[in-house]
Amino acid sequence: MLYDRTLIQIRERSFLDLLDLSLYVIRSRPIILGLTALIGIAPWAALNYWLLSEPEFPKLFWLVLLVLEVPWATAPLTLVLGDLMFSVPPRPVQLLRTFFVCAPALFLSQFIVRSVLLVTVICYPFMPSQYAYLDEVVLLERFRAFRQFKRSRTLSRGLEGDFFLRWLCQILLGTTFALCFWMSATTLGSTLIGNEVTWQNPGMGDLSGVLFQTGVWIAVGFFGVYRFFSYIDLRIRLEGWELVLRLKAVARRLEAKAD
Repeated sequence: MLYDRTLIQIRERSFLDLLDLSLYVIRSRPIILGLTALIGIAPWAALNYWLLSEPEFPKLFWLVLLVLEVPWATAPLTLVLGDLMFSVPPRPVQLLRTFFVCAPALFLSQFIVRSVLLVTVICYPFMPSQYAYLDEVVLLERFRAFRQFKRSRTLSRGLEGDFFLRWLCQILLGTTFALCFWMSATTLGSTLIGNEVTWQNPGMGDLSGVLFQTGVWIAVGFFGVYRFFSYIDLRIRLEGWELVLRLKAVARRLEAKAD
């Protein structure tokens, strides 16, 4: 592993810096990140569209499904970013094997525990505050079973309020983007295809529309990239991860000279 050849410069960054960094990385690796996001998101997007197309399906229940689906949809993106971080070409077979090995731990944390907290409603803030990086802990650090919860609490200790506010900001920004994407695409379509410009306000019935769903999933993919770099930034702040990487790089060069 090339510890001294990372995808980005390893240093501390603010919330806005991380958002900007996510955009930069997406622009620099649009094909591989886009395809990976599509692979992870497509099955869940198709499921949601099918369910929302049913008139009897409760529209608000879609929000509950989305909360449960997002960690699974962004898991492939997290794995690929973990390889790209150290200039390792992603290998589909290896990534698939890693995902299936980690699937039981993900099922425990991102489905069972998350579902229980969702049912209680009042306890759900524990997920974005104390367990914000369960995906990264399981997929990148390979923590299994219940050890993932202890590791996540260790990373979040003293920062629970900050993580909760960041989670709220992600929801606000993601929802704003989805609505703007829906209205802009609708207006553009009516201008190019229709006879007049329309500017409609989205209602609950529009949740089943392709345009609004597309905007939501684009936001999910973007914040999947953001969450990866937020996790990297957290390890730098708490564990001096950039120093660890530099020392490993020096050790590797010394070993190479010795040989």
